[in-house]
Amino acid sequence: MASNKSRAFFSNSGWMMAQQIYSMLLSLVVGALSARYLGPSNYGLINYGASIISFFTIISRLGMDSVIINEMLKAPEKQGTYLGSALVLRLLTSIASVFMVMGIIRVIEPGNIELYIVTLLQSIAIIMQTYEVLTYWFQMELKMKFVSIATMIALTVVAVWRVSLLAAKASVYYFAFSYSIQYFVCGAVVLFFFQRERNKNIKLKFNWLDGKCLLLNSYHFIISGIAVTFYMQIDKIMIGKMMDHTSVGIYTAATTVAALWEFVPTALINSAGPIIMKKRQKDYDGYIRLFEELLLAVTILFVVVSIAMMLLGKIAVLILYGKNYLDAVYPLSILIWSTGFAIIGTARGIWIVAEGYNKYTKYMVFVGAGVNLVLNFFFIQWWGIVGAAVTTLISQIVVSLIAPLFWKKTRGFVKIYFESFKRFPDFVDTIKRTISR
Repeated sequence: MASNKSRAFFSNSGWMMAQQIYSMLLSLVVGALSARYLGPSNYGLINYGASIISFFTIISRLGMDSVIINEMLKAPEKQGTYLGSALVLRLLTSIASVFMVMGIIRVIEPGNIELYIVTLLQSIAIIMQTYEVLTYWFQMELKMKFVSIATMIALTVVAVWRVSLLAAKASVYYFAFSYSIQYFVCGAVVLFFFQRERNKNIKLKFNWLDGKCLLLNSYHFIISGIAVTFYMQIDKIMIGKMMDHTSVGIYTAATTVAALWEFVPTALINSAGPIIMKKRQKDYDGYIRLFEELLLAVTILFVVVSIAMMLLGKIAVLILYGKNYLDAVYPLSILIWSTGFAIIGTARGIWIVAEGYNKYTKYMVFVGAGVNLVLNFFFIQWWGIVGAAVTTLISQIVVSLIAPLFWKKTRGFVKIYFESFKRFPDFVDTIKRTISR
């Protein structure tokens, strides 16, 4: 039984990593070619609008990512109503979010018709992403293979679309519509696989009481998600307002390269999450052991990757974006470390949900958001996009490891994190045994 679970875990992780590698390769080729074609100014224009949209993408997700999985594990017989209720709630929120995005653009950038159109075309993706609710079921069942296949199909369609745009020398508006197309295709394929793979007893239906239950358990994550997005995206918005779209484009290039490696720890966390939470119900010591092993693994990964990127960052920027984006090298060498601390924060979410400390998530993130806003205001004026990168790094450290110390119940995470280093000898032995085979 245990071996079957292990095989399912590694197969699940393997498919997600394969999908992310495929996505990364397409980004390296098609994404970089698009950025070169658009130039820092238009590339910055698209990402300036995307930064504003990201706030409402988080709102539309309703913070249900981990909560709905946990609820379905506790009450398998209610999977259909949990999924159906979440789909309806998310669709309604997504539609409202699009209107709110466009209203904000009209307020903060009056008369900027180009930005308005670009943002409108991108914001349609918020509605298209409603299908993500179904991916929670695949994640819980360790069947992310099908979501990975759907994503790769969608990425391929969009890659062909973008290459066609490059050949036709199309305007920035067509590039802005790319993400909406991607999520539409991915959603259609995920729905097909869900209908094929689900237990026939699982029937999607809306139930207000179950939807209310999900909202009551997840509203902490909605608030914290907004705050996370705030301190992850406010730098681009402030750069756009305090500097220009070209600077946003260069800074976005740095953040994109810095995030290329995240697919590996994200796949591990998404696959390990349901297993660790289920372990919590039967074996507390085993649950802590698994969680510490996960924390140690993602920490080792981020240190190795960060050092490598500091050494090879300039080459990566030149290959991907060209000389026009060389100013991205310095912020990249700082941002790569911030992604590592962000991953630690993501892994912490498993422990937060399993222990029932959901409400503390928003408090910790608010601390980081406050630090980010204040530091960005000064650092961007003093050091430009490098200052924004420094602010992001400090904010991520605060949220992941310092803010938990402010509350008695969450201090346990910091202890668990540093206790995980004691497992390093076992980790090395495991690597040695694997190599010797």
